[in-house]
Amino acid sequence: MRDTVSRGLDLLAAGLRPYIFRQATVDHRDERTRNSIESGDVQFLLVFMWDHWNDVFRHDLSFVERSLVSELRDFRNRWAHQESFTEHDVYRVLDNVERLLRAVKSDRLAAATDLRRESLDRLWQAEVGSLKPASRLQAFWPYLLCFTSAAALSLAFLRYLISPWDWILSILVTVGLLRLAWHQSRREAILTPGPRECSNCSRIVYTIECPYCHPETLNATHETDQTESKPLAFL
Repeated sequence: MRDTVSRGLDLLAAGLRPYIFRQATVDHRDERTRNSIESGDVQFLLVFMWDHWNDVFRHDLSFVERSLVSELRDFRNRWAHQESFTEHDVYRVLDNVERLLRAVKSDRLAAATDLRRESLDRLWQAEVGSLKPASRLQAFWPYLLCFTSAAALSLAFLRYLISPWDWILSILVTVGLLRLAWHQSRREAILTPGPRECSNCSRIVYTIECPYCHPETLNATHETDQTESKPLAFL
């Protein structure tokens, strides 16, 4: 994990260095300061941003970025003192690195995003990876239950009804129950929690379909829940 944090801090330094050099005022662009910025490590760059925030950076960045600078300084100090990092801490560091590089429009943003996604995958595996077999069984269970019911009803129809109604009812019941199983498995999959990053808008979502890219899915689910709960109001 320390290697991942090191790579993130190196990306941050490489991305901030040209931005800080451009934003520094004329008063700060003496030869010594210029050399320090061009050769400074991530600690120097973060301290420089913090110390010169009011006269250099506050007109271009917001207080959100200032808080990111402060938090990244703290993480860097913990990393320098050989403190241990959990996967949550690693993801937090890389997420802050990505946010700050996005704010300064750095060309290292894509590399920081890839690094953060790797950490997100590890965090997902660590937290809910053990639940995947249960989730698959939960998704398969409606099909098994409905198929068994359809088979039992079909045998009863074929045994006690005359042709062609026995086959017609068997087919209709089988199709209807399989459709019910599909809807049930899809509903359980949508309601099953699990963070992931939408490939379209890059936001963290907890459903199969992104509610930001497809808001009608979330609205339809909400309206269905409200419709199902209406009869309870008259009890």
